[in-house]
Amino acid sequence: MPISLDALQYKLQRRLKVLDSGFDRHVLNPVAVRQADKFALQEGYVSALWQAWCSFCRELIIHSAMGAITRSGAITTSPHNALREMEIAYVAKRLSNGDPLNNIRPLIGSHQEHTWGDLSKVNLVASGIGCSNGGSILAGLSACDRIDDLQLCRNASAHISKSTLQRVKDSKVRYLNNSFRHPSDMICWVDPSSSDFLWKSWIDDIELAADLAVQ
Repeated sequence: MPISLDALQYKLQRRLKVLDSGFDRHVLNPVAVRQADKFALQEGYVSALWQAWCSFCRELIIHSAMGAITRSGAITTSPHNALREMEIAYVAKRLSNGDPLNNIRPLIGSHQEHTWGDLSKVNLVASGIGCSNGGSILAGLSACDRIDDLQLCRNASAHISKSTLQRVKDSKVRYLNNSFRHPSDMICWVDPSSSDFLWKSWIDDIELAADLAVQ
């Protein structure tokens, strides 16, 4: 039976609620901890939020390609309705790289999949996979004004190097209260468009994107 895209959004909302509550408890009101412990905690929240976003994008596109129920009650169609999950993952990976769809076969594991939350990749997939709800998915993705900086924060925190630190420094011009000693400090930068923490803007972007995408 086709899955409801509303159910995917609800699953994401529950995850975001847990993470945002944890941010409020442990990051905004921390007990006295060593700096290394603070950075580890922040990095954990950033990683979990990024994984939640990537997982939603993956499930949204794969289920839409296989046939899912939109919020309006329509069942999605695509040229790939007959394919299995990992075959669609193969199609998505090829599209994300701009490669032709020759000899479709299943990927052997999730480690072979592209980064689903990367907007430069997922927009190519959503545009090329031919889902009947592609317009809604692309509308959701277009609402992600700050997700690129979530990806930057996650990657820079997980892979600290001269180049990733420079990218974090370059992003400071977009935000206020933008000092940092570790890339994960980005979560407490202030977004001038909302006068709230960048973490909250990431949450808002993901919620809005999901709401639009499941229409």
